[in-house]
Amino acid sequence: MKLKILPPTLREKKRYIGIKLYSKEALTKEEIYNTLWYNTINLYGEIEASKINLWIINSKEIRNPDHFQYNMIIKCQRGYEEKMMTALASIYRNRTNRIVVHTVGTSGTIKSLNKKYNLL
Repeated sequence: MKLKILPPTLREKKRYIGIKLYSKEALTKEEIYNTLWYNTINLYGEIEASKINLWIINSKEIRNPDHFQYNMIIKCQRGYEEKMMTALASIYRNRTNRIVVHTVGTSGTIKSLNKKYNLL
């Protein structure tokens, strides 16, 4: 028996946020994801953080002589974009490594986010 896929009208809407993350040391995707997730939980609590539905879609590492830069696309639930951007703005550290997160913009599709802001 094959399961049916939900029609688009019943699916939950999502939004994509483009960010640039700057760090002095190299970070793995898991470290970045854990930093984003734990910071969101500390700021809003577990229930509200689960409603945001944070997920990293794409990431690209750009090496500079002074620092590491990561261009990333993050997925979140529609209606929670402002809360997600607030959580991103409050991030300043991963263990002893200082990091800075800049929100570039939001969009309803990955294609239009790349087209507008040239992230990946």
